Amino acid sequence: MQPGGSTGRRGWLLGAFALAPGLASAQTDRPEPTSSATSSAQGGARPPRSLTLLVGGAPGGTADTWARGFAPYLERQLPKATVGVQAMPDAGPLAAARMLAASPADARLLGAVSAPVLLARAIEAGDAGLLGRLDWLAEVAEEPVILVAPPAIGDFATLRALGSTAILGLPPSGTAPGLLGEALRDRLALGTLTFPSAAAARQAAIAGHVSAAALTLPEALAPVRDGRLVALALASSQRCPLLPDVPTLSEKGLPLVAQLQRGFVLPLGVAERHRERLALALRAAVADPEFIARGQTAGFVPRFAGPDTWPAEVRATTASLARRWAEAPWAIGRG
Repeated sequence: MQPGGSTGRRGWLLGAFALAPGLASAQTDRPEPTSSATSSAQGGARPPRSLTLLVGGAPGGTADTWARGFAPYLERQLPKATVGVQAMPDAGPLAAARMLAASPADARLLGAVSAPVLLARAIEAGDAGLLGRLDWLAEVAEEPVILVAPPAIGDFATLRALGSTAILGLPPSGTAPGLLGEALRDRLALGTLTFPSAAAARQAAIAGHVSAAALTLPEALAPVRDGRLVALALASSQRCPLLPDVPTLSEKGLPLVAQLQRGFVLPLGVAERHRERLALALRAAVADPEFIARGQTAGFVPRFAGPDTWPAEVRATTASLARRWAEAPWAIGRG
């Protein structure tokens, strides 16, 4: 998995079902690029040439941290604009998407979204049509899902041998790790326990309260590197250079691939010249050497999929998730 490269189209596929805020949660000692980005949630007049990244979540949460971490790279490519972040603390990704879809098409508001969770939430709410009222501008990063365990478990074979006595800790349902975990539960006859956040699932695994956990790589990378967790397998199409000794699930006889995608959406109707300018700026931000280096440190894969490819991928994944929901719906527990 090389920065900026493909991880297999489509990497959300989990057997017959699609899967898939990472950069958002990973901590890094690498300094952020200088930026004038500020939070529009703090009030004050909007600058004449400002761009606001809208986040469905609380300030300081995973999605908000992700958007604030990406804003300086985007602002570098828009020298006559300032890029700020507006978090919606009392709303989730679905509410933020609805707000964006109803906003003026003036290229001043750009939604920071992650999939598959937004797609899953829309399907759960019976509002998949909302996804068609958004302009899926570009994906900028992918986060592979990894299966980790306390050191006492040691390897994938040990977990597999535990069968139903093993408990797999999962982040909230509808997330890429959550969907992968449900597939592993069915394939390996594991017990599962859903936590209110990825951080809670990770901590339960570190403490040995669960036998294993499914997490995005940025959520798991630090404790794997310092030995608090053991990496059992990656749900990716190929091994990751960050953890070259960790096998894929396919190598273990389970052809399951899952990842989280991060990207940006606009309301429909934005003038083509503005769409093109933003898409080009996002492409350049993904190619920024500092952004690539940050991915290698934090565990995400920079990947640009623009308006000519990402919407089709989203439609295909939405259709697959809708079929899964109709045939074997995932749990909607909110923790």
